[in-house]
Amino acid sequence: MWGVCGFLGITFAAAVFLAEGAIHPPRLHRPAAHAQEVFITAKDGTRLDAWWISPARPNGSAVIVCHGVGDSAYGALGFAPFLLKNGYSVLAPDSRGHGESLGFVTYGVRESGDVAQWVSWVQNKGVQEVFGLGESLGGAILIQSLAQGAQFRAIVAESSYSSFEAIADERVSRVVPGPLAWLIVREALLYVRVRYGVDLAEARPDRAIAQAHVPILLIHGTADQRTKAENSIRMAGGNSKFVRLWLVPGAGHTGAYAADPKEFEEKVLQEFR
Repeated sequence: MWGVCGFLGITFAAAVFLAEGAIHPPRLHRPAAHAQEVFITAKDGTRLDAWWISPARPNGSAVIVCHGVGDSAYGALGFAPFLLKNGYSVLAPDSRGHGESLGFVTYGVRESGDVAQWVSWVQNKGVQEVFGLGESLGGAILIQSLAQGAQFRAIVAESSYSSFEAIADERVSRVVPGPLAWLIVREALLYVRVRYGVDLAEARPDRAIAQAHVPILLIHGTADQRTKAENSIRMAGGNSKFVRLWLVPGAGHTGAYAADPKEFEEKVLQEFR
């Protein structure tokens, strides 16, 4: 009896450590940039910050660029030069729990609604069409925002996970045996639900993408060791009418741009056009 209790105590302690690390990743505060700092207040009262940049010759469209976990809007601005060059305005938000935005990370449960609000903000700037470009967590959030009514014309998502449960199982099982990983992940989900009132099991890009009615390009490196390409392959198979998949040979996690910058830019612009 005591052995079982001790075992469950250890797994629960590991689950709490995992959960707290997942929803409170280290903050990477963004440095100064040549952009306008803007903010909105989310529906739950959380202040969300972003950078807004307009090109010299606007084409009437804008791209919301969403960063990955542990990053910030500054990292997302790496895509800004080629987008601005082609006439797109750029909005780079700090996702909640990142950079200067408040709150904690919910892997799309709440961020999807945040993005829908950012889309409305961009539209109020007189932008005709809004597009989305996201990496890892950012891509998953963009996809889930469609289920919240975000009016994107098209989305490009690189290295997205298919669901929070899937990626948590995938990553924890690399450290501990499969059955034990499954138990720790479920204990972590329960802890977050009780402690923070958020069900991370609802973070399901795969379900959102299955109901999508806008063009979506999924990009995934075949050598991605953090989020396996099977995540994007599964999602693409769930909506062949609107979703296309580009597997990049030898690219790691969010490494498609570095692997082939020219083709990356061409495919993204082609999707937007």
